[in-house]
Amino acid sequence: MIWSNNQLGAAYYNILTSELFVMDDTYDDGVRFNIMKILYRQCQPRYVITISGTSDEFLTAIEALVKSETSVSSGDSQGMDSARPVQVSLKVMQKKEYSFDRCYHRVRCLKLQSEPADANNVERLIFLQSLLNFKSIVMIHALGLLLIYIDQRWSNITLDPSGRAEFVSVSNVTLRDIVMIDDGTYNALNIVHARHHPSFFKCGDAASQKQSGSLFLLLNRCQSRPGAQFLWQVVGVVLKTLWHPTKDIKVLNERFEVVEFCLNPDNQSIVESLTSCLKHVYRLSNIVLDRYLAQQAKISDWRRLHKTISSIIYIADICEKYRERISLFGKIVGSVTNEVRHVKYFIEHIVNLSAKRTENDFIVRLNVDSHLDKLHHMRSTLPETLARIGEQDMQHLPSSATTCKMVYIPNIGYLLAITEWNRSPADNIDLQNLEFKFVSNNIRYYKSPSAKELDATVGDILLRINKRESHIVLKLVKYINKHSASIFNAIYLCAELDMLLAFHLVAREHNYVKPNMVERQVIAVEQGRHPLHEFLITYVPNDTYSGDGRSLVKILTGPNASGKSTYLKQIGLIVFMAHIGCYVPAKSATIGVVTHILTQITSRGNIALNMSMFLEDIRQINVALHTSTPNSIVILDEFGDGTSERSGLSLLAAVLNSFVERGAYCPHVFVATHILQVVHMLQSPMIEEQTFEFITNGNGSLAYLYRLIEGQTAHSFAHAAARNAGLDEQVIRRALEVYDKFKTSELSSRLSEAQKQDVATPIFGRLLGSENFDLEELKSLVRQATEPLLAKK
Repeated sequence: MIWSNNQLGAAYYNILTSELFVMDDTYDDGVRFNIMKILYRQCQPRYVITISGTSDEFLTAIEALVKSETSVSSGDSQGMDSARPVQVSLKVMQKKEYSFDRCYHRVRCLKLQSEPADANNVERLIFLQSLLNFKSIVMIHALGLLLIYIDQRWSNITLDPSGRAEFVSVSNVTLRDIVMIDDGTYNALNIVHARHHPSFFKCGDAASQKQSGSLFLLLNRCQSRPGAQFLWQVVGVVLKTLWHPTKDIKVLNERFEVVEFCLNPDNQSIVESLTSCLKHVYRLSNIVLDRYLAQQAKISDWRRLHKTISSIIYIADICEKYRERISLFGKIVGSVTNEVRHVKYFIEHIVNLSAKRTENDFIVRLNVDSHLDKLHHMRSTLPETLARIGEQDMQHLPSSATTCKMVYIPNIGYLLAITEWNRSPADNIDLQNLEFKFVSNNIRYYKSPSAKELDATVGDILLRINKRESHIVLKLVKYINKHSASIFNAIYLCAELDMLLAFHLVAREHNYVKPNMVERQVIAVEQGRHPLHEFLITYVPNDTYSGDGRSLVKILTGPNASGKSTYLKQIGLIVFMAHIGCYVPAKSATIGVVTHILTQITSRGNIALNMSMFLEDIRQINVALHTSTPNSIVILDEFGDGTSERSGLSLLAAVLNSFVERGAYCPHVFVATHILQVVHMLQSPMIEEQTFEFITNGNGSLAYLYRLIEGQTAHSFAHAAARNAGLDEQVIRRALEVYDKFKTSELSSRLSEAQKQDVATPIFGRLLGSENFDLEELKSLVRQATEPLLAKK
């Protein structure tokens, strides 16, 4: 396992079956590392391998997990057939020795038993790219690290000095309780974009929702930064965020009940109070606490901490009345322990929150510590004390000294400064009972007995005050740190509440409904809408029914731009929203829990990895075929368009046939295609043909109705769609001419512009075929060729 920039990549090897399993780069927060823990407990490893140079928090989390968890191996995980506890070994490899380049090269050299026979290096690489997502950098690094470790230590692992590791296949890891979604699906469905991370924009920006480029922007109506990051990252004990939707119906229903509570008009005042408190909840982490421990916290940091703890206490007090009805409210009340309330009291009692933001202001209040108060009093009366002692010392000075004063110089201490003389003494004159120190600006400085006494009794008063304050503040910070787990948990739960309040706002404004989550293979959505498109255009809702007695494979045909791709994304987004505990844009919805949301939606190729768009489509199809379960949803959009028509037809038919042959174990499959022949090649009661209704006008243009109906479309009407899109009419007419000729297997006539170019052909032929070409003859040929053209003009 390797963790980098909040992305966890992992790979593991099953010794018994010789199978490799990989997990694409998956978001895992740098505090709890929930994904890492779930993967560890699911795999039950014998060896855990990572690299140095990663964060200390990640290494500490792995070490704690290895020490606290007893790995019980099973045949399905690590190849051990006994159920006895096994000592897990943690190996931290040097990053310099196992760099990404070396690991990447090892992955490219991976040989699988399932690869095509007699494949050359280029063909092998293409085969690997169809199985592995090389854009998952951290996963590739982890896989290469695993392969190198196996290469080097295979004899120690298996106690077989002469043996070699074999790799049968590569499969993707499916984590329990989490709906598996890859980065391509997140991008294709416009769920999240990196530029929309909470670090890059203000929270709760309602104005942005109307121009929302992602589902995250639409849903992010959070009042606090922790709430926005909660929406982006991790929620509660079970992972259930935009990055990790959950399959746990209990968790989902707990979230639905909070949204339902907030939507009740009778609870509007409670929602407003909660919203007001959430605005003052700030992010707190171990890194922030370290700043307090290092005495680097400013007074503004203390105010922020006080506001946060005060707000979560107020939120808990509001939730107290409803803790029995709403599960989350009960968790929030339980998280605010007496120790958390004591932290608030101690901060208010000890820290001077009204201090100004200058560096010279002291943090600790008066009357907190008697010794500190005595030092402050000593500091406030020090000018008077110095003046009085200076007057006393003046009586013991010679008559030549007319004025003096007691001063303090850092690192030297208190000195008697004689500022005026009747007559200037010698430079190094010694006075009785005075120790000469130095001269500056005609002022002579001496160490007097009184100055020595001040050094012993008063000293550097500011330093003493700062040391005493630091001692008091450090005790306070240690107390806070001791109970930081309770504070973190309370902030975490308040962040979850903040996100659910955002869900309720969106549901109320856009008329969303609560989905009914069931443990059946069913998707039944009545009048579903696309959450990102419905307020940009006049949107026509459509129904979706799959499973539970209905067909599982839907083949959508229709004219270009009739709404097929938008409808496919609508299905994926509604299912996704239901699995993060959000209400959905529909009249009603019953959705069975899904294990995967898998998509093949055409994206850009990867030049760096030498992967075309078609090869990327093949990789996505490969993942769908190998990882989908009966409770998965598979969305294919225009698969096969990236190659010849016959090749695309055969591939699409074969992929769909593979799903259909599973029978009752077939996932929910939604396909949009312009390869119309595939409908006739597949005849099964599991397949349903659907199209989008439209009207053909007298001039050949189309009027889209965007309503989904049963049946199919015989043509794609690409030319009509091009005309609607504003393509030049001359180009469209020429395209229609070529298309008509193509249907009758004839060659279309050349363009008139191309025919004009033919007049120069005999001239060039004459020039090239004659060694002695007369200039007058050339002029004559040019006139003969151009006169007819000039006459037409």
